[in-house]
Amino acid sequence: MIHTYQKKLNGDKIGVVFGTFAPLHQGHLDLIMQAKKECDGGCMVIVDGRDGDRGGKEMPLKLRYRYVREFFADDDLVAVYPIDETELGIEAYPNGWNKFIDEVERIYSLGANGSAVFYVSEDEYHEHLSNLCYEVVKLDRALNPISATMIRENPIKYWDKITYPFRRVFSTNILICGTASEGKTTLTKDLGKYFNAPYSHEYARDYMEQSYISEWELDGADYMAFLDGQYQLNKKLINSPSNQGIFFADSDSMTTRMYAEYYCKDPELELTEDEFKEIAVAADAITKKCRWDKIYLLCPHGVFVDDHTRYMAFSGEDERRELFEILCNNIKASGNWDKVTILDGGYWNNFKRIVEDVKEIIENGKMD
Repeated sequence: MIHTYQKKLNGDKIGVVFGTFAPLHQGHLDLIMQAKKECDGGCMVIVDGRDGDRGGKEMPLKLRYRYVREFFADDDLVAVYPIDETELGIEAYPNGWNKFIDEVERIYSLGANGSAVFYVSEDEYHEHLSNLCYEVVKLDRALNPISATMIRENPIKYWDKITYPFRRVFSTNILICGTASEGKTTLTKDLGKYFNAPYSHEYARDYMEQSYISEWELDGADYMAFLDGQYQLNKKLINSPSNQGIFFADSDSMTTRMYAEYYCKDPELELTEDEFKEIAVAADAITKKCRWDKIYLLCPHGVFVDDHTRYMAFSGEDERRELFEILCNNIKASGNWDKVTILDGGYWNNFKRIVEDVKEIIENGKMD
């Protein structure tokens, strides 16, 4: 059951706009903005949905309802309510039309005082509602020919039409990962600059510098801070206005888990195996919340660079290969292995490979 967010609208006339909003886009705003300006009581927005509708698993009804509320949170003239058609046993349009309108009227009686004016862009809705003697305003869709289907098929092309909260759903999130000293940070930074896209850095490095702490001193609390800090940093950049459809991340929870799993076995380090067990649970929980569309995994190669914070006892080829294997296993366990491309070339070849892939993503508008 969806808990309804209550906001009461009062006026002689209240506009009503309903839809699946998968996603909420500028075409919907044409209806909503006109309704709230023409009706003295504002506009009621009804987010409806059913199992298996156009929102899919990426945008279930609960999420769409939340994001639409988020978008209008600071607008006193817009109230947002949900209708769960599956829960109420409402058949798909047009068979369930009468029952759907009955539910709209019930919600309207709870959330508004005044006469309802429906704002629609579909001829069928205009006809149905007019036959039921409602006041209806029909918007000409040709004035702004955008649709949710067009956006879902090519979100990057229509990025400017997607409302802010929904952009995080359509962002193509690319993770660059590997063991230490493989060039992840430089590669991620250069890709971000090349595509004018937001990119994250390895949160753990900043944490260690600011705390004047080295790898051999890290304990369970430090690793927990790494997990949360990297997750929050990546999340912030994905949701930032600078994200125009592509985001690059340097490391994530699976990488942090890799280090913890390996380092906890060394008695000369602070991290214990009991602490790792707690870290593993937290890391796996965070990994489930992340969505990576593409993962580039850098193989161990070249010379390990000593920046005077790393634990050099694990800088050899064999040790780095063991770490790499742990990371591979973490990615496989997370269910993300099908998104992995392993890169074993030099910096320039790796950079070119990713650039080619991202250009294809931009041309297609989304991941294949």
